[in-house]
Amino acid sequence: MSNKNNDKQQEDKRPLGAVLGWINLSPTLPDNQDTVEGATAASPPRFIDYNQLMEANRNAQNLQLAHEIVFNKDFQLRLPEYEKGSLGEKVHDTMHTAFWDVLREDLTSDPPRYEHIVKLIGEAKEDLKSLVLPHQINLKNQIDESIDLDTVKRRFEAKEADPHQYTKYFIDTMANLCAQCRDENIDKLRTIDDPTECFRNIMEVLSLMKVDMANFNIRQYRPLLQQQAIDYEKSTFDKFMENQRGMGIDPLASTYKWLERAFNRLKTKDTIGWYQIPTDKITSNSYQTPLTILNEAYCELLLWDPKYSFPETLELDEIRYNQVHIATMRLLILSTIMTVLSHLTGSILRDYESIKNLLKSQMIILLDDFPEKKKLKDILISLSEQVIKTTRDELDKYDKAKIIIDNEENIKDAITAIGQHHVIEHAVFKLLFQRYVGFIHNLLDNPGSSTSLTNVAIPNGLNIVMNEVISTVSFFLRLITYNRMVFNEHYDRIISQLQSSSSSNK
Repeated sequence: MSNKNNDKQQEDKRPLGAVLGWINLSPTLPDNQDTVEGATAASPPRFIDYNQLMEANRNAQNLQLAHEIVFNKDFQLRLPEYEKGSLGEKVHDTMHTAFWDVLREDLTSDPPRYEHIVKLIGEAKEDLKSLVLPHQINLKNQIDESIDLDTVKRRFEAKEADPHQYTKYFIDTMANLCAQCRDENIDKLRTIDDPTECFRNIMEVLSLMKVDMANFNIRQYRPLLQQQAIDYEKSTFDKFMENQRGMGIDPLASTYKWLERAFNRLKTKDTIGWYQIPTDKITSNSYQTPLTILNEAYCELLLWDPKYSFPETLELDEIRYNQVHIATMRLLILSTIMTVLSHLTGSILRDYESIKNLLKSQMIILLDDFPEKKKLKDILISLSEQVIKTTRDELDKYDKAKIIIDNEENIKDAITAIGQHHVIEHAVFKLLFQRYVGFIHNLLDNPGSSTSLTNVAIPNGLNIVMNEVISTVSFFLRLITYNRMVFNEHYDRIISQLQSSSSSNK
């Protein structure tokens, strides 16, 4: 399940989720392009207004950027990077090289041609002005006076201008505006004599300085944005939904299906992790309370099946929820292995905490390839061999390695058996997952206890990864808490519809 999900993410390579992920055009297309005998003919294609599409795109991008700035304290903008040797890198380098080669030919021809360099000076001027702070009005005016393009053009045509005059002006002004981290770049610019090469590097440094300025503004405005983030995301998402509806698309179709699945699982008592509502909280319709339904829906993310479309209200954090899913799987697999090992070796490892910690650190490293690079069954073969080697070598220091030597095949078979079928079907994994889900439900049902997990009892069998469980679950709860604050109105409305529909069908 998780392999497919990660393959999809690697293919998309979208750091913030899908920019157009909510613009789901599938309702306008038939599920099967071939004509099915006895089926009604497909409706005529629906043409979507370009302006509506662009407006929806802008709203989605604004929402993603604001969400990322608020949620990720380390978020910063970067210039695009191309994979080495990729087609994108080759196209980029070819186009840039061609541009600068043309400029060099223009300046060295007889007579020189100045059309391109005038345009380039104009672009550099605008980039420079974008770095000036709003209150620096005099500096902005000075740049306008110093780089008046009509004057620049006349001077070049009259052969009264030298490109070096302008490179010097740009470098001196950039030196006054740049962050300290760019001082080395500025010093390098002063050593370049060739005007074409100098302008090329000036434009590159200006691009870096623009990113520096954008990141400075992000840091400056983050506290203010954090205060207003919930209302901003609500209003922006509402605009987005309005655009979607205008294009004839249900903006919450996948969210409705997600909550409907949770509602039905609770009705049939086939919940994620086989969670059962505590008897002291059961009422006649307790399985239908909005909180219980929503918590059950969130727990589906721990074992997300990629055959379902990801809920629109969660899509901004799709990658983060997938990180929680992967971390959960790794921690439970590690704990399952340690439980199986303890069962086969008795109490011998309980007296050697250092061996258990060594095994844990080694398994964490090996599990880092799961599920992106290797399948679980392949990882488990390596894990079984490493577990046997480490426990045998470490216990040999205390003359107690015999129990490992005598049980090598049993240990190997028991560990590799975890991945023979779907991991959730393994008895030990299943039990640990059930406890893990119950632990999360308890925190979700009692929000006050989830503010700090330092004093919360970790489920039995997961103590070996206690710190990692606290970290993963805390992150999961943070995602959920924020998501609820932004989209709770939509959730309440959908759940009310589900409850009404269920009541009318009785």
